[in-house]
Amino acid sequence: MDLGDKRRNQRLITIVEDLLAQPNESVTQACRDAAAVQGVYEFWANPRIKAEAIISSHASSTVERIKDHEIILAIQDTTELDFSEHKSKRGMGPLSNPEAKGLKVHTVLAASTEGVPLGVLHQKVWPREKTRSNASKQKRQAIENKESIRWLEGLDLTQGLMPAKTVVITVADREAVKRQGAGCGEQGEEARCRVLLAG
Repeated sequence: MDLGDKRRNQRLITIVEDLLAQPNESVTQACRDAAAVQGVYEFWANPRIKAEAIISSHASSTVERIKDHEIILAIQDTTELDFSEHKSKRGMGPLSNPEAKGLKVHTVLAASTEGVPLGVLHQKVWPREKTRSNASKQKRQAIENKESIRWLEGLDLTQGLMPAKTVVITVADREAVKRQGAGCGEQGEEARCRVLLAG
């Protein structure tokens, strides 16, 4: 892990340890002392710390764990973070309920075939556009301009990270095919890539 400063690296480790020890508690309750609480909020507010750097480091560790497995599951799904009660928060967008405001989060979680989590391979967070185009216009848009490109991005990034001999079974709901026809399209990748639709 490299956040550009050893103190930042250690702060992140402390934050994760505290929150992991008490995952059902609020930040103020989970942190070991008042200084740790202050450290969390300063860490989150630090513009030098990028989410991409944290995810990249975690994904690298996930790939190391994957090397012990011949076959892994790459489970993709999208969720929402609802910040409707935080009226002053900026950068939010509409959710499935258009009256709600928040962020969309698409995650690719690696797991063994026995169901043991191995770690996160990819995570995309974005605010949905406030003005959504009508359905017919969305269908005519290039794939790159559609919100549902996330399924193909997750598939491509997963394949790019995998050890050479690892077979990946991507698990996604039917939106992946309905929206984008997700599949293992690259020639030569078919032997190492499968897509399983759930639901």
